[in-house]
Amino acid sequence: MSGKNPNGYKSILVTGGGGYVGSALVPDLLKRGYHVKVVDVFWYGRDVFDDCNRHPQLERIELDIRDSAELKQALTGVDAVIHLACISNDPSFELDPGLGKSINYDAFAGLLQGSMDQGVKRFIYASSGSVYGVKEEEQVTEDL
Repeated sequence: MSGKNPNGYKSILVTGGGGYVGSALVPDLLKRGYHVKVVDVFWYGRDVFDDCNRHPQLERIELDIRDSAELKQALTGVDAVIHLACISNDPSFELDPGLGKSINYDAFAGLLQGSMDQGVKRFIYASSGSVYGVKEEEQVTEDL
């Protein structure tokens, strides 16, 4: 499937693309022929994409997703958004719950509104099972 994208999208913006999941996803998207904009603060460095670090279709935008005005600019010309940016685990979140809330929850509205304002066709919100909250059931599924 290299160099092909069946959906007709040309440009994908990945928030948090410099993190654990994004650093694996972004090279795959590039190999499939997409122009990829990565919005990240790059806490783990700017060269996390292995052989794709210098790919001509890779655009790195060092930006905090809480800056909704700048984020809206980054969304210009984007067909799809894959939202990965977050404080990703409970111990990290507990270090600074205010920071975690501002990134994981508060910034979401600006990202979503900016995406709608810029005409983004597809918005993918990837998250862990923690979005379901605390449940009594042993097996937590989307049906709950």
